[in-house]
Amino acid sequence: MSVRLTAGLLALSALSALSAVSLLAPAYAEAPFLNAGGGLPPFLAKMKKHEVLVKVEVARADGSVAPAPEGTQVTFRILAQGAKVRDYHEQTDAQGRALFPLIPSNPEVQGMITYEVLADYKGVRFPFELEGVPSTSEQGVARQWMSREERVAQDVWPESQLTLTLLEPAQGLEGVSLHHGVIELHPDEESLLVIHEMTLRNSSNKLLDLSHQPQGGLKLPAPTGAKKPELHQQHAEDLEVRGTDLYVTGALMPKGEKRIKWYYTLPYRQDTFEWTQAMPIPTTLGIVVAPRYKKPQHQQLFPLSLEVMNGLGEMREVSTGPGRTFHSLRLNKELKAGEPLTFRVLGMPAPPRWKRYALLIGSLLVALFVLLVGSREGDTSDQVSRDQMMIERDRLLKALARMELALKRGRITPQRYQREREAITARLVTIYRALERVEQQA
Repeated sequence: MSVRLTAGLLALSALSALSAVSLLAPAYAEAPFLNAGGGLPPFLAKMKKHEVLVKVEVARADGSVAPAPEGTQVTFRILAQGAKVRDYHEQTDAQGRALFPLIPSNPEVQGMITYEVLADYKGVRFPFELEGVPSTSEQGVARQWMSREERVAQDVWPESQLTLTLLEPAQGLEGVSLHHGVIELHPDEESLLVIHEMTLRNSSNKLLDLSHQPQGGLKLPAPTGAKKPELHQQHAEDLEVRGTDLYVTGALMPKGEKRIKWYYTLPYRQDTFEWTQAMPIPTTLGIVVAPRYKKPQHQQLFPLSLEVMNGLGEMREVSTGPGRTFHSLRLNKELKAGEPLTFRVLGMPAPPRWKRYALLIGSLLVALFVLLVGSREGDTSDQVSRDQMMIERDRLLKALARMELALKRGRITPQRYQREREAITARLVTIYRALERVEQQA
């Protein structure tokens, strides 16, 4: 939603500039008159603080409006390139008015700052984007010295005013759907990285509060087997990662939508991964993309392939230039609530099974060896066991040193070094503990 100020509009200011003002000129902002310069640096001389009156009203079902309840929280937020710079907080009076006395602007550094106003009503945060910031055209006084009672008695209010109209929140999921815009698959040394862009849509005329859904939000699960989901986007106050699921805990505006971008990984356990992802609302799919060419950071080619499952979708091989081929999958069908999106990812660089089995057997043998040593108290062969463990310890330390040298010379990847270093370190810890027990018994 967006609102327009009734006074003159200025463009926007820069993050560093506003931060400097908040740190360097606290006394300057308290001056009763609008800034006149007075020997200040050029930037601060043009800095202005404006009064803004925010009127908050609630739309009723019969089409009428009424002032928001007294004490409704209103936040005036300054953003720089989408990142929050500062919040100003006020509460409404009995007439639904919230007065902000010190909202900054500066024509010197316009262009990178945006402003929005947030109103909290019945557990729902209503965001409103401002088309500009306030200016004061009159040669009057910033009246922060006047009390609210005096303003009411004299009917003196700022010329910069805006009105926010809130809606009564509704519950349920009527009209809510999800569109998988792009699912990008990026092979890495350790796992398959997935960049997943989605759009949550509300096609109804109701404001839907999703916090009333079970577990406090709308649950959007990652595909079965996914690990480490993360959010990397701004304004994610109403998004929450729990385990391998994403929860939307905020509200969807009428005919509105919410864009979501999250990341997770798919471990290399087998060379084929069956993607299964069922959403509690109807879903559609834009495109799934899997590269089939060697990327600069890779030491070898990982040609991933996509395969349709259950007759869902159509797979094609596409190219964006010489040596840049992809498999793409599209689906021209809406999936019902609970109906899973399914397809296969082929060519996953899973390690050979014998390596995993060898590591497991090696760990079990070390554990068995430690148990045998710990159970032979007072045995005359304790010295022999101690010598064997020290030989094994020295061998592992040398192996670790060789790996570090190979890493410095670029013979192994950092991912392989980290993986094998963890395995060697775990075995060393086990041996050191066993040596400690032998020393205590001696």
